Amino acid sequence: MTEPTHDKTKARQNVDPEAFARFLEFLSPDIEEAGHRYARLHEKLAGFFRLKGLSDPTSAADQTIDRAVLKINAVTPVPDVDKYCLGIARNLAKEKYRSAQRENSVFLKFIENLPDAANEQIERIYRILKPCFEQLAVEEQELLLAYCQVAQGRARAEHRRQLAEMMKTTVLALRMRVTRLRTILSDCVKKSSNGG
Repeated sequence: MTEPTHDKTKARQNVDPEAFARFLEFLSPDIEEAGHRYARLHEKLAGFFRLKGLSDPTSAADQTIDRAVLKINAVTPVPDVDKYCLGIARNLAKEKYRSAQRENSVFLKFIENLPDAANEQIERIYRILKPCFEQLAVEEQELLLAYCQVAQGRARAEHRRQLAEMMKTTVLALRMRVTRLRTILSDCVKKSSNGG
């Protein structure tokens, strides 16, 4: 029997391909049926996230399935995969909502604490930095946002350790990846500043 050809059934970067293959087998022992069930599940989850107003419902559906794959692979008993994934999706939507609230709150505090003369500077930051940030892949944007969530002290170190663990990498590798992304942003801002 051939592998499923639907591109969404390919394992994503942060999930072990063997675990993903087991997940597909869990959906159905027939590889073609597993591919169809996966596609329906993914579309249902993306629809759920669209209804919740998320800006990237496809990525959120991917994350949900990644989490389900990891949990099921860790031998979590799951009688109904669709319901199980919907439960994970609800939690993920809440996480993303809380994260967006935190980001908005931090940004508003930042703006409130700036002197009035800084309005021009804020406009310039927004005009130059935002397009550079948006040129990054969604996954890279999320990584930077997650990495910079906790600002200081032991909590920051612990947060970054947990983030590295969740991404199945080392803190050093994570730091190097973030440094590369910051360099990309910095170069883009320099080019935009010189050009504009």
